[in-house]
Amino acid sequence: MIESEFWQRLDGVRRARGLLTPGELMALTERGVVVLDPFSVLVSTWVRLGPETVLYPGAAVECDARSRCVLQPGTVLYGGARITASGGALVTIGRGALIGEGGARIKAAGTDRMRLGDAVRIANGAELSGSCRLGDGSQVLGPISARAVELAGGGSHAHPDPDGRGGVLKGFGRAHGIRVGVGEVVNGAGDFRAAPVERQRAYHPDAPKLD
Repeated sequence: MIESEFWQRLDGVRRARGLLTPGELMALTERGVVVLDPFSVLVSTWVRLGPETVLYPGAAVECDARSRCVLQPGTVLYGGARITASGGALVTIGRGALIGEGGARIKAAGTDRMRLGDAVRIANGAELSGSCRLGDGSQVLGPISARAVELAGGGSHAHPDPDGRGGVLKGFGRAHGIRVGVGEVVNGAGDFRAAPVERQRAYHPDAPKLD
């Protein structure tokens, strides 16, 4: 009886906040979602997870009834990942994205449109807010407050030619309204507007150059 009351209370607390219960999270595994710890993972009932999405312990995806949050197949949310969409916002994350290794937060509210492409990486304390557009393979690495940024799409971080990779923000500080092209990187220290736009090849001089 005591055990039954425990589960009822736990489920009730989650449902009151619009979150899936541990049992409902485990039911997602029947559709191919990998849930490594249903007790520490938080996912709203309005979130849509594609098959082969991986949720590490401590990952959180919160979305209210007015908003839309979609994770495409193969997205990985590490334990430091927190995604929130509220007030009619949109968050879409493409296939094979890697979010939250070393911590990351993605926050959209109201009219914000947060669009992340395939194989995007957000890591090491990065925070995205506002309407951001990150193309395929782009990256935000480090404790960066990125708002209304646009990173061009290209190959992923594993692409052999850095000139063909998606745009990158790295370093630390504030990056608001920054635009980065294919094969480019901005390595900031404070205000990213003061940092030069460089070629990623400058950091990988021995990498092959593909036609």
